[in-house]
Amino acid sequence: MIKLVLILVALAVGFGVGVYWGVHHPAEAQKLATAEERQFVEKQKVLLEKVKRKFDELASSGTAGTAGTTATTGVRSGFVGSRQSGAGRSDPEIEDLKKESDQQLREANKLLQRK
Repeated sequence: MIKLVLILVALAVGFGVGVYWGVHHPAEAQKLATAEERQFVEKQKVLLEKVKRKFDELASSGTAGTAGTTATTGVRSGFVGSRQSGAGRSDPEIEDLKKESDQQLREANKLLQRK
């Protein structure tokens, strides 16, 4: 219980000092906020690029894997065969997610160029 109270007091003091510093040093606070936002957008961009690569892998493995399997066996039967019936088409959900990822990546690039 005492530990919780001390943590809350430390949090309140830290918040108060941060607000005080921000009010009395607005230019430095703005520069700090801009730098933090830039770092956030850069890390978000890296993450979005990784996600996009993964979506590309999923889309290419979904079409290439099913086409190669049906070409070698020539027979589509059973549970696995029913999944392969859409050879040449990728999953529409993956395509939608790829489009959304591309849009977010473009927005991140715009934010980075603006700053």
